[in-house]
Amino acid sequence: MDLTRRSFLGGVGAAAAFAHPLSSRISAAPLPHPRGGRLGLELYSVRNELKKDLGGTLKLVRSWGFEEVELAGFPPMSAQDTARALRSAGLHAISQFVDYERLRDDLAGVIRDARTLGLETVICGWIPHESVLTRQDADAAIESFNKWGAAAAREKLRLGYHMHGYEFVASGDGTLMHTLLERTDPRFVDYEMDVFWVVRGGGDPVGLLNRYGSRIRILHLKDIQRGTPTGITTGEAPDEASVALGTGIVDVPAVMTAAVKARVKWYLIEDEHPDAVRQIPQSIDYLRRLKM
Repeated sequence: MDLTRRSFLGGVGAAAAFAHPLSSRISAAPLPHPRGGRLGLELYSVRNELKKDLGGTLKLVRSWGFEEVELAGFPPMSAQDTARALRSAGLHAISQFVDYERLRDDLAGVIRDARTLGLETVICGWIPHESVLTRQDADAAIESFNKWGAAAAREKLRLGYHMHGYEFVASGDGTLMHTLLERTDPRFVDYEMDVFWVVRGGGDPVGLLNRYGSRIRILHLKDIQRGTPTGITTGEAPDEASVALGTGIVDVPAVMTAAVKARVKWYLIEDEHPDAVRQIPQSIDYLRRLKM
């Protein structure tokens, strides 16, 4: 994940205005919410459209049927203005990406913004490391996550960590992803499984759900273009490798079956492709046909 994308995931700063209206869309049929959970959208999917037309893009998201979203890739603006923009479109943020460094340096501010936004969960999306994640990096993150998670819990919030594929290097626990799951405190630290990045890194999303399902509260639903190499632990991939659900190499039905069994609460479609606006309705239709 390059610095531009990492800063996108961080979220809040000074207000901005846009004037590039999107074409109008007809309201979608009710979303196919999985049993025991809710289907939402990761707003990083429409990061480019949000920069051009904030209000119009949020209305487009609502027209697809979404009510709940996750904040990432949102234009820089205050938590108050972000909450107002979402409310105007009939949307509610259930979680938000926050940089590791801000969690470390301004946890009180993170919690204050989370209250303003009405979040359930604050998500850390990246553990600082050099080219390869090390056990020392993981141990430092575990200590931080447990501390930040305990502080968040005192404020009726949850801390989550977003799997990003670079964690699937070998460790005494199996991989460093297993080390993170085993050694963070389940009372305070949840996980957000990004199916794309787990598969890209060489992990098994169904196996993780079967073993650690009680820790995985949020699922990023994404598919990977056929022919894309896996077992790559860089945390990087071309945006074009993100394809509509059911058209790539991810066994989406098996993932959904395991997730429902594990009682995952939030299922968030995320599509990083430049043409995500076209692909997202295709993914919704695919999930509707699965009847989960």
